[in-house]
Amino acid sequence: MNVVLGLVLVTSLNVLAKASFATKITLNLRDVEFKKVLTVIESQSDYRFMFSNRNIPNDNKVDINVKDAQITTVMDLILNNSGFTYQELSNNLIVIMPKGAMLKAIKVTGKVLDQTGEALIGASIKIKGTSDGVATDENGAFTISVPDDAVLVVSYVGFKTQEIPVSGKTAITVTLQPNQSIMNEVVVTALGIKREQKALGYAVSTITSEQITAAGSTNFASALYGKAAGVKITTAPGGATSAVNIQIRGVNSLNYNTQPLYVVDGVQIRNNNEKGAGGTNNTDYWSDNRIRGNGILDINPADIESLTVLKGGSATALYGSDAASGVVVITTKKGMKGRGLGVDLNYSHTAERVAFAPRYQNEYGSGYDRTTAGANANAAGWVPIGTDGTVRPYFRAYAQFGPKMEGQLVPWWDGSMHTYSPQPDNYNQLFQKGYNSNLNVSLSNMTEKANYRFSYTRNDYKGVQIGGDQQRNTFNLNSTIKLHNKVSLDVVSGYVNTKITNRPLQMARIFNDFAGYFGRQEDLAVVFDKYKTSKGYKYVTPENAAQNPDEAIKYPIRAYNLLDFLWKQLRNQEIEKQDRLISSVTLNVDLAKGLRFRTRLGNDFTSVNTETKEYNEKPIAFNSGGSTGSYGVAKGRYSIVYSDQLLTFARDEEKRVFGYSVSAGLQTRKETYSDQVSTTNGGLVTANWFSINNSYNIQNTSERRSGAFKYAYLGIMNLSYMNYLFLEGTARQEYSSTLPHKNNSYFYPSVNSSFVFTEAFHLPTIFSYGKVRASYGLVGNAPPPFESNVTYTQKPISTVTGSIPLLIAQSDYGNEQLKSEKKTEIEIGTEVKMLDSRLGFDISYYDSKVTDLLMRLNVAVSNGAKTRITNVGKLHSKGIEVALTATPVKGKITWNTRLNFANSTSSVEELTPGVSQIVMLFASRDALKVVAEKGQPIGNIYMYPRKRDDKGNLVITDNGLYDVDITKYEKKGNLLPKIVGGFANTITYHNLSLDFMFDYRFGGMIVATPFKYMTGAGMYESTLQYRDEAHGGLPYYLDTDGKTMIQLPSHNSISPNGPVYHDGVILDGVDKNGNKNTKMVQAGYYYLNQFNDSPTAWNEVTLSKNDYVKLREVVLGYNISKATAAKLHLQSLRLSLIGRNLLYAYRTMKNLDPEAPMGSSWLKQGIDEGSSGATRSYGFSLNASF
Repeated sequence: MNVVLGLVLVTSLNVLAKASFATKITLNLRDVEFKKVLTVIESQSDYRFMFSNRNIPNDNKVDINVKDAQITTVMDLILNNSGFTYQELSNNLIVIMPKGAMLKAIKVTGKVLDQTGEALIGASIKIKGTSDGVATDENGAFTISVPDDAVLVVSYVGFKTQEIPVSGKTAITVTLQPNQSIMNEVVVTALGIKREQKALGYAVSTITSEQITAAGSTNFASALYGKAAGVKITTAPGGATSAVNIQIRGVNSLNYNTQPLYVVDGVQIRNNNEKGAGGTNNTDYWSDNRIRGNGILDINPADIESLTVLKGGSATALYGSDAASGVVVITTKKGMKGRGLGVDLNYSHTAERVAFAPRYQNEYGSGYDRTTAGANANAAGWVPIGTDGTVRPYFRAYAQFGPKMEGQLVPWWDGSMHTYSPQPDNYNQLFQKGYNSNLNVSLSNMTEKANYRFSYTRNDYKGVQIGGDQQRNTFNLNSTIKLHNKVSLDVVSGYVNTKITNRPLQMARIFNDFAGYFGRQEDLAVVFDKYKTSKGYKYVTPENAAQNPDEAIKYPIRAYNLLDFLWKQLRNQEIEKQDRLISSVTLNVDLAKGLRFRTRLGNDFTSVNTETKEYNEKPIAFNSGGSTGSYGVAKGRYSIVYSDQLLTFARDEEKRVFGYSVSAGLQTRKETYSDQVSTTNGGLVTANWFSINNSYNIQNTSERRSGAFKYAYLGIMNLSYMNYLFLEGTARQEYSSTLPHKNNSYFYPSVNSSFVFTEAFHLPTIFSYGKVRASYGLVGNAPPPFESNVTYTQKPISTVTGSIPLLIAQSDYGNEQLKSEKKTEIEIGTEVKMLDSRLGFDISYYDSKVTDLLMRLNVAVSNGAKTRITNVGKLHSKGIEVALTATPVKGKITWNTRLNFANSTSSVEELTPGVSQIVMLFASRDALKVVAEKGQPIGNIYMYPRKRDDKGNLVITDNGLYDVDITKYEKKGNLLPKIVGGFANTITYHNLSLDFMFDYRFGGMIVATPFKYMTGAGMYESTLQYRDEAHGGLPYYLDTDGKTMIQLPSHNSISPNGPVYHDGVILDGVDKNGNKNTKMVQAGYYYLNQFNDSPTAWNEVTLSKNDYVKLREVVLGYNISKATAAKLHLQSLRLSLIGRNLLYAYRTMKNLDPEAPMGSSWLKQGIDEGSSGATRSYGFSLNASF
């Protein structure tokens, strides 16, 4: 890294030095045109020439041979006997004119303003016909020496360029108007090729730097919510360290990569490639209980200039087997032309808080119904202590059907006395107050010879889950050095250093396990006080009180998982240190007129070192046959080496009826992944000495390696007619090492066309711009490394003569006939802008088919493996995307609004012969399943239904509960959303602006087993139903047997035997004989047994519609006036109040955040098993330019 930076800086300084002091000219030219001589002089110096074609001695050929000559000497020689003379102005501008002509040079001063009268800093003022010019200062002012008949060209990014004739004037004020037209907008497409928006025959979405950074998002991906039609964002809970997933145009594979390819400054980077087939956060709690991140989190939002989402097959075909799920192309910032040396400072600070807590009930505490509690509690639900009448809550119960919480003073499980009162905020107590602090400083400049931007970013983050934080340092350099007037070198380098302590834990053992449920009466301050002892050991249970009698838990409790969670996050440590370098060098050469060559070499290297410390849970004196605690170290080395070469010949279509360009190239990518893990085994011998050598038993060591190599030959052809009709064709012949040899080569073609009808025809002025487009493309999705291989694991066998190898077949078998998934896609669309671009829409329709779907299918164990990868069928997706833009109000107050929505469906069209349904997930003891089945949308949800008789009546069991039919499955819905989109608004008034954005999702369901278990445990507010008179419970008394429930006429009736109870339930239905049900059960019994962990449970409560409209971002900003900023020695200053994830305007789920799922696969994005708490953030940002 240091070598690269040093080389770039030395080269840049050398080039700049030459540019500043190269006042001597060396020429050795024979028989060349006069204009050619001037071009060579310009390439060696800062001199520029102004002339018109009629004033150039074109007929004369020039011979000149000078070395280190002054410019005056050179000009005298080349103009000798030509009839022309010259005059040098103060800014290195040389004006060539006929002899005898009088040049009147004048000094022009002026100002450049925007439409509101504010000064534009860094606006470019050039003399037409030359590249000579100046830039405006912090007051928008400029001074330039020009001929009195010159024409000034005034330009500024985002504004329409104006040409101003000087006509002898010495003072000029120029007002520039915003450029809202997109007709000449340039878009970065595949391979980093820049093309005009109007020439594209496919849909793209471009997101600007301001849209990414304005609201203080911790990463660029989560800033994309609702901003691009057809793009669905999901963020794993846990904050800045947790993975963000992007899904483009629905589901493109059943089982393998469904994440897009990411390209930064032309280089393909690592996202979660090192995870292989498993992806990120797709395994269960026991495989990896932490919520992991992915590679795109390392890309600094503050360094991004623009982001382009390539959606369809034609847009992405040049990337072949990596592009079935789309491509995200990121371009980082460079120096800004016309601004000069600039320093930018951006700072944001946000507070992060847990949000959207479940709606828990706060009336009843821990306990069971009378039948379930049995002899463990009295009839009122209390547990007696001794014989003096003292009672305590039933702390060991996971359910909340105990006594009503009314502030009773009772003995507590820690041995103290507490009031038995509701704790409505104890869910929030489980989380801490987090924050995100982000400082970015950048230095940039752009001259004729060099362009560079160097930035440093410091990020400090503490999430809402206890015990975790992150520190990150990011350095980024993007530079272009002009080595010659036809040769330039682009050097880009980004280094990221990250330290993460205790990534968030999945909270499945708290929210999806009875052993984690804490009572509604529980003040978690007590829990935080008891998770470890005063000497730093783990909590002591009542059964082990002898280990620490003074600090042992007095009464057994249920929520030991909660104490374990605190121990893992607050006592143990997982420290992850990562160094990542993403760099590239690109050489651009103009070989001849219209002929260009580009070669690029890039690298994405990551080194990860993880240290895991688990402290001894008890003194080693109590060890018996083993110890506690552990220590582990893990090292990961991940590398991608990328290269491409591209030769292009282009004919300038701007000045011709027909234009064309052809390109041919080569692309290669080598991936190498290595992971090594070493851990202690059986605990630590010496307490809390963290060393692999301190292992109680023989240490464990393992290594995993994988890699891939791909290369491809590329071809591109672009044709145009009259600059309004465009046709492009691309071809890619790819070879991939992840496929069997005979199937490792594929051809990926594409074709697209666009027609700008507003430039072809004279239409009413209401139309500002209009285009229709169509495209076809073929892309692929090759399997991850080693998935297709038939491999073996080697283990040693000891013999008297030494060890010999033993080869063991893998349980997951490969397939030597395997093929890559292939996706063909057709897309049509239109873009229209009307009313001077105040109203616009962009509509796309696509239809795609993925053949040779990859899937692991179960096979008979007799085959020597459990699964075998195979090509199983065809997936058919289609959808529509609409993006609307409008400026309803324009004036002192301006209101811009943007609305997008997308509808997508993906269905299984074919499956391998003999297979009609593939089960993607079983849940709730196989009572629920998510499937992919022939002829149906993927993600259909089936479950055991409640049993009905021939008349459609629900059947009630002898126990008074719904009977569940375990002989069949019934369809209950689908996992995938039908509509996703966003609604963004910007309102400006003078220097004040308000941005707010909603994103939404409709259709689709979520499978959340915590819903069922917490319903069965009486945790939710909804479970108050039937518990008492106020919530619909029926009155009854117990017969003399103490068990039979006899219904009373009213709640005021007098019981003939004991007290009157008010929590009776009689379910509507019939018994097994068809008679109306009259069996009464206690409310607690109903919930505990109807929604338990068994196949006969009623699982419908596990499902919920997952529709929502969320206020995702709010930014209230104020731009300090340029005059005030100048007094502070600033070019600009902006202050903003920012907020993210503030509230839901609408949601169907009340007890779970709609974005709780955390996996990267389409399946896991609809499954919740208890992840972590959702968050909202709010704070401020400051943006200053010097």
